[in-house]
Amino acid sequence: MTFDEYGFAKEDFTTTVYIIDDKNEYVGKTETIISAGTGLPARAYLDAPPSAEPGKAIFRIEGKWIIVNDYRGSVIYSTTTGQGEIFKSAGDIPDGFTLLKPATLFDKWAENAWVTDTQAQHAADVSNAEMYAQQLVDAAMQSISVIQLKLQAGRALTDMEKSRLNATLDYIDEVSATDISAAPDITWPSLPV
Repeated sequence: MTFDEYGFAKEDFTTTVYIIDDKNEYVGKTETIISAGTGLPARAYLDAPPSAEPGKAIFRIEGKWIIVNDYRGSVIYSTTTGQGEIFKSAGDIPDGFTLLKPATLFDKWAENAWVTDTQAQHAADVSNAEMYAQQLVDAAMQSISVIQLKLQAGRALTDMEKSRLNATLDYIDEVSATDISAAPDITWPSLPV
C-alpha cells in the first residue's frame, strides 16, 4: 500500500485503520478498502495507537497518539465546598477537585486530605440536641394535654392521672436538665408510659 505526496492511494488495497471521534479520542479500529485515487477516511489513521490500561484514554494530538488519565464517571469533590459531581471528560482532575470523598459535612480540605472541623461539627451536634430536647418536651406536653384540659376546667384528676402528670413533669425536668454540651453523646431520659 502506497500513497502519493497528496495522500491518495496509488492502488486498491484493504487495511486496518484506527479511528478517532470528533474530540480526537481513539474509538476503535476497522478494516477498510482504500481505492486507488482516494485517501484515508476522515479521522482514520494507519499507525496503531499504544495500548491503554484501565483508567486511561487514548487521543490523537498533533499527529501523535497520547495516553491520558480517564476518570470519567467518577465522582470528584470540590476542595472548597466538598460537593461532589460526576467527572465527564478525560484528562487529569482539575485543580480544586479530588477523588477523595469528605467523611462528614464538616470536613475542610487541608494539604491533600480532608480534615474534620470538630468545632463546627460539635456546634451542629449541640444545635441538633437543643432542637431534639424541644421535640421531647413538646411530645411530653402533648401526652398530657387531656389532663391539662381537665385541670383548666376545674375537674378532679384520678390518682392514675395525677401519677402520670407528675411522672411527665419529672420527665420534662430531666430533659431540661440534660447536658446538651455533651452532644452527640447524650443519653436521653425515657418518656413515662
